[in-house]
Amino acid sequence: MIDKSSPIPVYYQLKEAIKLKIAEGVWKVGQCIDSERELSETYGVSRMTIRQALGELVQEGILVREKGKGTFVCEPKVKQKDMMSFSEIIQRTGMKLNTEVLEFETIDTPEEMQDIFLFEHLYKINRMRIVEGERVANEIVYIPCDYCGYIDKELLKGSLYKLLEDFGYTISHSESSIQALIMDEYYKNLFSVRENVPLIKTYSKNMNTDNKVIFIEEAVYRSDKYILEVNILRREGKIK
Repeated sequence: MIDKSSPIPVYYQLKEAIKLKIAEGVWKVGQCIDSERELSETYGVSRMTIRQALGELVQEGILVREKGKGTFVCEPKVKQKDMMSFSEIIQRTGMKLNTEVLEFETIDTPEEMQDIFLFEHLYKINRMRIVEGERVANEIVYIPCDYCGYIDKELLKGSLYKLLEDFGYTISHSESSIQALIMDEYYKNLFSVRENVPLIKTYSKNMNTDNKVIFIEEAVYRSDKYILEVNILRREGKIK
């Protein structure tokens, strides 16, 4: 119940209570939760407090409002906010991650990458990231063979960031482009879905603190399962 004498804001306590009910399965994915009036009576708080708590849960992607119907529990999504590996993101959510290595081979450095990598050969790594049994992301990584010691498919089932750290490379930042992608038969088969689902594609150059590009990644995500938050800071200075 809500402790109104606590220094913790009432709306925050209510948020946590609702999240707990969802975690315990009292309200399941796709199910309509209690109305504002019912929540107000259950927890003994004002409708304004209820709206504040629900509003924040909607912003966080935990709930969704449907006009004239009510407030429903959303399906959990993978949410990336900071610079971290996909493995780290899933680990923080507590969800189960499996990685299927679809392709692992040595290739001649493509012409379009020869200005980035001054090496003759690259590893091409194609991985499918499976979260709670669903195919959420397909990642194709290109990395110079010279940057890695011995690697095999089994090692590639874990975090690539962690693997590179073991070889002395720490990724500090990336330059990325993001675009929408239309679902076609190839992607339906790749993600094992029958219906059209929204996709986003990213292309990123991942670098260390010396601005050396360590690897290039081309990734496709199901945007109904994955949220990418981009934080943009305005540089200080006068407007000319």
